[in-house]
This record gives sequence, structure tokens and C-alpha cells, in this order.
Amino acid sequence: MKKIKSAGLKNRALKQMTTLIIFAMIVMVMLFYGIVYSRTIRNQGKNQEKSLANLDAYLNSYFEEADSIAKNVNYNYYLQNYLETVIDREDNYTDPSVGKNMRAYEMSSQAFSDTLLSRPDISSVMIFGRKKVLLNKSLYSLRNVVMDYSDLEWYQEAIKNPYDMVITGPNHHRFFDTDDEAISLSREIQDYENGTFLGVILVNLNMNKITEICDSFKENTTGALAIVNEAGEKIYLNSSSTGMDIQNLNLKELIETAEQYSESTFRTRLDGTEYFITKKKMKSTGWNLVHIIPQSWLLADLWKISMLIVTAVAGTLLVTLFSLNRILTNVIRPLKKLERHMGRVSLENLSEKVDITTDDEIGHLAGNFNSMLERIENLKEQVVEEQEDKRKYELQALQAQINPHFLYNTLDSIIWMAETQDSNIVAMTEALAKLFRISLNKGNEEILLKKEMEHVKNYLIIQSMRYADKFTFEIRVEPEVEKCRIIKLILQPIVENCIYHGIKKKRGSGHIIIRAFHSESNLILQVKDDGCGMSRETCEKMLSYEIEQENISGSGIGVKNVNERIQLRFGKEYGLHYDSEEGKGTTVTYTLPYCTEEMENAEN
Repeated sequence: MKKIKSAGLKNRALKQMTTLIIFAMIVMVMLFYGIVYSRTIRNQGKNQEKSLANLDAYLNSYFEEADSIAKNVNYNYYLQNYLETVIDREDNYTDPSVGKNMRAYEMSSQAFSDTLLSRPDISSVMIFGRKKVLLNKSLYSLRNVVMDYSDLEWYQEAIKNPYDMVITGPNHHRFFDTDDEAISLSREIQDYENGTFLGVILVNLNMNKITEICDSFKENTTGALAIVNEAGEKIYLNSSSTGMDIQNLNLKELIETAEQYSESTFRTRLDGTEYFITKKKMKSTGWNLVHIIPQSWLLADLWKISMLIVTAVAGTLLVTLFSLNRILTNVIRPLKKLERHMGRVSLENLSEKVDITTDDEIGHLAGNFNSMLERIENLKEQVVEEQEDKRKYELQALQAQINPHFLYNTLDSIIWMAETQDSNIVAMTEALAKLFRISLNKGNEEILLKKEMEHVKNYLIIQSMRYADKFTFEIRVEPEVEKCRIIKLILQPIVENCIYHGIKKKRGSGHIIIRAFHSESNLILQVKDDGCGMSRETCEKMLSYEIEQENISGSGIGVKNVNERIQLRFGKEYGLHYDSEEGKGTTVTYTLPYCTEEMENAEN
């Protein structure tokens, strides 16, 4: 009877574990396939995003290089004098194309001949006044046509954006005897002394250099590359792989489909084929860079690997089942006894000890298990203490990041005053000393609101000395909240942002208001400025740390640390809130607990 029962237990365990192993292996294969598939798609997306970013950078660099030709006109003394003379009597000006105005011909030759000779990608350079062509230099013959070019897109956009280059095209040379396509770069020319209008320069770029840049990108990638302008017109379209016909794709439909996705990489079906698409929009031109690859290409190698894995798993399963049968025969009896003892152990009951003392692996395991129970019991108490210490250290670390950031900006102000030999440097240095006396606070983490307001007032005094007549400020504190306890140095970083990213960028002087008042069970602090403000999207991202450094450089550490310190000290229900409107200003609201308990040496 005992042998029958033993065999039945072993067989049941073997069947159950066999089922479990098969299920686990199936799950593992599916999970492996899913992970590899996701990683393949993700890596493909990252690689193509990086490649498109490089292509974007190369194209931008190329256009900026070409734009330098247009910019130089604004600093060419002789050409500026010439255009200033011609623009005033444009009605009597003779078109240089007829060969009568030799001065215009000589001027255009001097200004642009070297450029056309050294730059094969530039087919023509022209300067337009309000009514006529003032200068031109081209590889082609000028057509004898009359048109109102002031209605053309490149001319109007250059007038609307006098400080930016304007990229339009592709288009045909309207003014020359050629049907070659070109990309037009235009820019308004201004008098470098008074900024008055002197004309619009048009640089026509042939497609050779752009095609060369795109071909270089295409050689290092699999799939196809398409560049489409905002009107849905093709600028570049080609495939680096055989067997992929993209010439018949509807590019306008492709761009419309791409705009429906917020992600830069996505999958979609076009003309009955599933494609993996990566997109990027150039800020300087508005062009859409699109990389296209059939999804079947990405999955071909993955399918081969999956078949190899399935074969290996099947072989492993057979070996595992054979070995498992042998192991269960020898382990099942002492293991069941060990299982009964382990089943009685829990986090609430760590005193249960296993009484197996045999000199084999199960006995050693039982002894280690007993030792582990003792260590777990000791670690439970240790973890509670370490978690409390960790919270304190994190709060101190966040605080430590603020002081160097603030000290750097303040010393920068003092250096500036020293260089200008400002007599207020002594008062400014004295204010800095008061600032750090308050910020030290004898090592205490918290400070009275009254002291924090004094700290901010000293900081504003320092900055008002540096930016004379740039801003005014006022501080309004209700008397009953002056003795509230708050974390020290949480106002200054936000006030600093008001000055550097709001008031400083505003034309004219600004005003900063700091308020503190009691609302229900909370202490409310507000820092409000009437600076340049920011968009709602930027406002929403302020506390999620997604702001690009090029947009609000230097503000990240202050905002991030202040919000984290408040939430780490008081909880997630407290912290900062941003309200802003472009052109009108920004309001930052602090929500803090209303704490008025006495602090040791708070007034010192």
C-alpha cells in the first residue's frame, strides 16, 4: 500500500509539474517573442528617430550656411549704400537685366560672383525692392517677364518674418529660362543703422545638395525616405532597398495619417500593406521627414529566431521531464515534511522552526531556513529605522542642491556690480550675508515664514540693485501667518525664475507680488509677476520635469527641488501649482499645511 501511495504522489506531482513546466515554457516563449518584438520595434524606432534627427540637423546646417549669404547683405557697407540709394528712387530705376544700369551690374557681380562660382548648389541670387528687381546674379538667362512678385509666398513671408530665413519650394525658376526645380531661401534686407526696409534677397538652391544629403542618409538605413512640405508636395522620395515600391504612395494621405499620431513612431496600413513609420517635422522649414519600412521586413528575422527558440525549448522540456522524474523519487518524502513546517511560517509567525536535522541537502536547507527566520525578524526592525533615516537624508540632499545654485547667481550679480564700480556693492554684499545667515538657520530644516520673507526681501533688494528700474516688488503677509513653520528656501528659487524668465525678457519694467495668507487648514503662498508668461503646455510640464533646457534654461533645479522638498516633507497633497498666460505673466501658488507650533530658537 505504501508503494502504491508513494507512486501515486510522485505521479501526481510529476503530472502537475509537467503541466506547469509546459505552460511556463509556452508563456516564456510568448513573452520572449513579445519582448524581442517590442525591443525590435523600439530599437528600430529609436534608430530611425536618431537618423531623422541627424538628417534634420544636416539640412538645418545646410540652410543656415546658405542663409549666411543672405545675412551678409545686411552688413555689406557698399551694398547697403547702393540699395539705400536705389530704393528711394525705385520708380526711375532701370532693370539691370537690360544692361543699361552698369552700376547695378557691377554691384551684383562684386557681391555674388564669388558665391556662385564657389557654390554649385546656388543657381541664382536676386534682390527685390518693392516694385522691381534691384540686383541679380544667376547661372541662367533672365526672362523678360513682368509679374507682381510681392504676391509670391516667399516675398510675403520674408516681410512678415524680418529676422528669420524663409524656406519655400520646391518650385521652378520663375525669372529664368530653365525648368529646373529649386528651393528658395528669402530674407528681408534692413538698414543696419535704423532697420528700414531695403529689399528682399532671394537665394535659389538647386536640389543637388539636398538630394546628396538625403542619399547619404538613405544609404545607412533600410526602407524608404520621404520629405514632404506643408502643402503635401514631394521634395525627396526614394528607397534604399530593392523590392519596395513607394513611388505610387499618396504622400498627402501619408502626411495626414502621420499627423493623427502624437508619437514619432507608429504602425499604419497604406494601400493594403502594414508599414512601420517614423516621422519628424523640421522647425525651420515645416517639412515632414518620414521614414517608411514594411513591417514584414522587421518580423522576418524575428520569426526565424522564434522557430529556433521553440526547437530549443522542446528539447529542454524532454530533458527536464526525465530529470524531474528521477529527482522527485528521492526528494518527495523529506520535502513534504519540510513543506509542512514552512507552511506554518509567515511574517506574523517567525518563531516556527523546522525540526529536520538530517545530514543532507534537505537538512542543510532546514537549518538555513531557521537562520533566515531569525535574520528576517531582525531586519524587520532595522528596515523601519532605515526608512525613517532615508526620508531625512533625501530631504537634506534636496536642500543642499539649492544653496550652490542660488550662491552662483548672487555672486554673478556682485561681480557685475564690481565690474561697473557700482557704489551699492557694499550694500549688496551685506544683503548676501544676511541671506546666508537666514538660510543657515543653525542647521534647522524649517524656518518661520517671517524669516523666509525676510530672506526673499534681501534677495529682491540684491536683484533690484543689479537690474535698476527693471522691476518693483511688494510683499503682503497676513499677521496671523508670520509665525507659521515652513521649509526654508522655497520662495527664492521661484522668485528667481520670475526675474530671469519673466521680467528680464519683458520690454519695460515689471512688478512682482508675494502674498501669504491663511485658507481653511492650509497656508497659501503666491508669487505673481507680470512678465512674458508662458504657454499652457509649458505650464503643465513645469512640475513634470519635461521642459527643454533651451526654452527655460536654469529653472529646472529650483522648481523641481522646491516641489519635491514640499511633498517629501508634508505629502503629495501639498506642493506648487502654475498659472500663466503668454504676454500677461505667471502666478505660482504654494499649498502648505498651516503649522504655528513654536520652534526652538526660531527667532534667532
